[in-house]
Amino acid sequence: MKDFEFYFPTRLIFGKESLKKFSEDLSSFGKKVLFVYGKTHLKKSGLYEFILKALKDRGIKVTEFGGIKPNPPLSQVLQGIKFARTENPDFILAVGGGSVIDAAKAIACGYYYEGNLWELFERKGTPEKALPVIAIPTISGTGSEANDVTVIVNEEKRIKLSLRAPCLFPKASYLDPTLTFTVPSNYTAYGIMDAFSHLFEFFHFRLHHEDNICEDLLVNFMRRLLKEGRIAYAEPSNYSSRAQIMWISALALSPFIRAGLSAYRFFLHSLEHPLSGAFDLPHGLGLTILMRAYLKRFGHHALVRKFYQRVFEIPEGKDFSKRGLKAFDELLEYFKLPKFLKECGIKREDLPFLVERACEILFIWKAEKEFKKETVQEIYELAFEG
Repeated sequence: MKDFEFYFPTRLIFGKESLKKFSEDLSSFGKKVLFVYGKTHLKKSGLYEFILKALKDRGIKVTEFGGIKPNPPLSQVLQGIKFARTENPDFILAVGGGSVIDAAKAIACGYYYEGNLWELFERKGTPEKALPVIAIPTISGTGSEANDVTVIVNEEKRIKLSLRAPCLFPKASYLDPTLTFTVPSNYTAYGIMDAFSHLFEFFHFRLHHEDNICEDLLVNFMRRLLKEGRIAYAEPSNYSSRAQIMWISALALSPFIRAGLSAYRFFLHSLEHPLSGAFDLPHGLGLTILMRAYLKRFGHHALVRKFYQRVFEIPEGKDFSKRGLKAFDELLEYFKLPKFLKECGIKREDLPFLVERACEILFIWKAEKEFKKETVQEIYELAFEG
């Protein structure tokens, strides 16, 4: 175990009664709220009306900022900041998927930041203060409801970057697994693989490789996520599976799962961000295809082999790496996920752009010496058509 400091200020309220608790807690958050949400699902599900009634019943003045796009663009975030500064809310309520919560976090810190917001994402500064964010996630995957990270897209530069700061932790998050019952099957799969990729990257791209409780947690979370993910994919209203998926995805990028790991890199995320940032590919889907490419290229790596052994229970022997990759492919086939970028509308002539953008992200993350351009290009080539 490496030395660590554990800071997890977000209050998590979990279960079927969480929205009832949300209604009871509302008065403690303030008298004015900026209500941030996505496009149409919230209103179709009836959750929109529930939220508005709960706010009205507590006498809270509501300003709505709806229509948040997947992979939220910087321009929309800046619009939200301008809106917030006009309305001066006491807190921001984010109801929706990871993109909605990420947009809310960016608006929350941008509200107080007087400089160029994008410079924060380029690691040229750190926000010190943010409006309180209250989150109600409606899909499992990103874990934004339980961490200090926001990810947005600069559509002019066609690049997607993340920002991490302690002030970005939501003040409270209300996790009701029943809200995920109506998530379409493909987005259920994307979310499962998104959370799975977080766990895999912590497992594989960590600086220290001790066999310890940190590794055991990652392995058990990955195994349970795949087991419950298969059930939820086939039985969308299975509460037990939806609940376990929601809890794992919330913890998979939280301080809890990072504690004791010491230094780590998110190499696959650096390659995925250009895909969802410039081509609007679903984040979890892009990560899945890139993970497969990485596993194929580095099947000989000791940690990949340990991953196959401990997560997929592949026994040692002849063609071990091939059998491991086959097990991963069978997972993708179960979830009806494509294996290659060429199946997702990406063209071969797009690859040089993707390589350059990924290398730019690695430079911003100060990881360019660890992951060479040749390796980046090779992974994209394998991801394109195997």
